[in-house]
Amino acid sequence: MRLGLVKVSVVIPTYNADICFQDFLDKISDQKGDFEREILVVDSGSTDGTVELAERYGVTVHRIPKSEFNHGATRNLGISLSSGKYVVLTVQDAVPLDERWLAAMVENLEKDERVAVVYSRQIPRPETSVLSRALVNNLATASLDRREQAIDDPEEYRALRPVERRRIAAFDDVSSCLRRSVWEEFPFEKTSFAEDLRWGKKVVEAGYKVVYEPRSVVVHSHERGALYDLRRHYVDQLVLIELFGAALVPNLWRLILGIPYFTWHVYRLLRREEPASKERLRFMLLAAKYAVSTQVGAYLGGKGGAIARLSPRVHERLHQFLGKSI
Repeated sequence: MRLGLVKVSVVIPTYNADICFQDFLDKISDQKGDFEREILVVDSGSTDGTVELAERYGVTVHRIPKSEFNHGATRNLGISLSSGKYVVLTVQDAVPLDERWLAAMVENLEKDERVAVVYSRQIPRPETSVLSRALVNNLATASLDRREQAIDDPEEYRALRPVERRRIAAFDDVSSCLRRSVWEEFPFEKTSFAEDLRWGKKVVEAGYKVVYEPRSVVVHSHERGALYDLRRHYVDQLVLIELFGAALVPNLWRLILGIPYFTWHVYRLLRREEPASKERLRFMLLAAKYAVSTQVGAYLGGKGGAIARLSPRVHERLHQFLGKSI
């Protein structure tokens, strides 16, 4: 190690990581860049050899009980235990695509002190289903265009529509690198969902920049079911109302109109993924299933306050997936 090198810490919450975690550790070892690095795992009760695997790679492991895992608080803990000027926040199944994943993020932070965090492009796993592939490739984190998200005029920002303010605040800590000094000023909230969006809103409103850097790429995707999609969109809608006053499906009429519209939108995404496929009926059914679950979830989320008061058990069941996903 040469004196004067900037130090970058990589913080990974883990719980029973699958085989791709070894791929992740291998790719971390292959990263090129003029900086020192440390890797720290915060493990919440793995029983499958995840901890032992990390230790074989020379990773520092801090153990917590599974019951203590929290998306915001656990990341705060990991950052506090690390020592880098910049801190990478990522997840156990987001595998860097190449040896420049880390350097591409660090370069943005080195060039502009106003940048608080940089986040990566995501591409789906090769074996993923056509629906998951279509959804990942339609996300803002699939774009090939670099973005700088900042507030140059607070008055103009306050006048924006809620969805536009959300775009400015958004970042994804599936793969990201933040400036420690900004985190010291604004730690993550202790929250079971949307810790990254909450933090992004705070830092852009404080005058910092959030940068999306598509040269930094991770392979990351999941197979989800309809119930998960409904629950996630329920909670996502609660957060959007809380942070931005944005109700995506504000009434029953919008739900009735939105389901066929969104079905057609997702169907077109599926056709874009596999234009030669003749499985048009299957694609339409996949699209309809996804549209119903997500639009109903968003509609119920818009009524979440009333649901919580009238039926706390239903409200709690709709939150069941929270905190379980690393």
